[in-house]
Amino acid sequence: MDLNAARREPLTLPVSFDAADACFHGHFPGNPVVPGTLILGLCLEAVRGHLGRTGALRVRRFSFSRFAAPGAYELRLEERETDVLCTFSRGGTVFAQGRIEA
Repeated sequence: MDLNAARREPLTLPVSFDAADACFHGHFPGNPVVPGTLILGLCLEAVRGHLGRTGALRVRRFSFSRFAAPGAYELRLEERETDVLCTFSRGGTVFAQGRIEA
C-alpha cells in the first residue's frame, strides 16, 4: 500500500495486492482471497499513520460483504465525531466496511 499517494476529505488510499505475495499461498491456493485480518490491519495502520490516532483503537461493526481477490482497491477513511468509517472497495463495489474508535 502506498501511504504517500493519498487525497483528503475523505482520506483515500490506493491499495494493491500481488497474487504472488506469500499471504496467498495458504489463503486459498488456486483461488486467492485477501485475508480479512490483512484488510483490517491496513485500516488500523492508516488510522494511526494518516489520521494521527494514538493509543488503543477499538474495532466496531466491521463486516466483510465480498471476497477480495488480489488486485487494486481503494481504502477510504472518513473521520466522524466519535470514530473513523473505513471502506475497502473497488469501482464502487464495497468489499469491507467498519468503524474504528480511539
